Amino acid sequence: MKRLLIACLLLLLLHGCASTPADTQEASPEAAKPDQAVPRPTDPFPKADVESKPEPIEIRIQFAGDILLHRGPIDAARIGENRYDFRPFLRDIEPFLDGDLVICNMETPVDVLGGNRDITTFPRFNAPFEILEALQYAGFNHLFSANNHSFDRGFDGLVATVRNFERAGIAATGMYIDEEAFNTPTILDVGGIQVGIIAYTDSVNGLESLVPVEMRPFAVRRFRSHVLDDLPSMAEDIANIRAAGAELVILSLHWGAEYVDAPTEMQRQIARGLSEAGADVIMGNHAHVIQPIEWHYREDGTRSLIVYSLGNFLADQTRLNPPIPRTQYGMLVSLQVIREPGGNIRLGLCQVLPTLCMRDITGNTLGIVNGISVMPIFGGELPEAVTDENLRAWGRRAYEHVVRIIGEEFIMRPPA
Repeated sequence: MKRLLIACLLLLLLHGCASTPADTQEASPEAAKPDQAVPRPTDPFPKADVESKPEPIEIRIQFAGDILLHRGPIDAARIGENRYDFRPFLRDIEPFLDGDLVICNMETPVDVLGGNRDITTFPRFNAPFEILEALQYAGFNHLFSANNHSFDRGFDGLVATVRNFERAGIAATGMYIDEEAFNTPTILDVGGIQVGIIAYTDSVNGLESLVPVEMRPFAVRRFRSHVLDDLPSMAEDIANIRAAGAELVILSLHWGAEYVDAPTEMQRQIARGLSEAGADVIMGNHAHVIQPIEWHYREDGTRSLIVYSLGNFLADQTRLNPPIPRTQYGMLVSLQVIREPGGNIRLGLCQVLPTLCMRDITGNTLGIVNGISVMPIFGGELPEAVTDENLRAWGRRAYEHVVRIIGEEFIMRPPA
């Protein structure tokens, strides 16, 4: 009997040790409610506690120089009475114009009378409407339009040119038809980054009298490139466009002396002063030849890009120094812009593709449509379709000139 009592006590003790809280929950009706379920071991944290980090945003902006149509390109593009096609001139460069924002300098008024009537060249230009269609075909989606030829065909010509930009569906910065347009900042959403653009010119070729007095302060933005006096007002423009929402500020400066390979010391001071005032990118034009590129490191540790002159892109000034002068050498500048997850904007890689606006004056048009083409020069070599050795030699000279002016640092290398 004593042994039987001990055995029963042991069984009771063992049963008590086997009872667990889980057993108790299993037996409780309250434990089965879904809103009281315990997270599984494989998902230990509620999803609301996990925050995803924002990704950086990256865009690429490309810049090309002057579109300046003298008689040679206009005659070569003619396909009928008052009809033109400039697209073949850009066939060779078109594959390389693939940035998110692609800008060039439209140097002249466009089709000011409509129907391509009274097309004129130097000294007071009026280009055919089809040049805008060709630029769009090639990949350009924005134009600088403040320059020394803005008033060539008077204020009516300026207004007509602005309307033609709108008609062609290509945006532009620099010419303004009224005070309201002048005071409306150009801010573009480029891949999620707000890009502000301001365009200035230091000359209108003395043609102010062709513009109504009340519109002279507003038709284009003016500044003087031989003194520092306009820096405060330009700095105010930069501050205003930033206050309006611009994260990146691009300035177009139509300035300096024509056909010289370097800016003046005053131009350098102005560019660096504008950089310190908040300009991130400064693109110079008007010299019709390329000038140096530099990074400017600001006091706050950030940097800006200064291109003193982009040179010509599509132009024919071979008469200045035949057969192929420096006016035919150009460059396509590609700039990487990054917004960091914290919101800071920084400039990344800058690469330059040298170009040659080839005018074939030998009569051998191998590889050149209608004798004119803007050609890329990778590693000093023109596209393989150009077989004439004289033309290829011109390409090598153009490449060497661009390298000499801007340095090896910026030159785009051929793809592997």
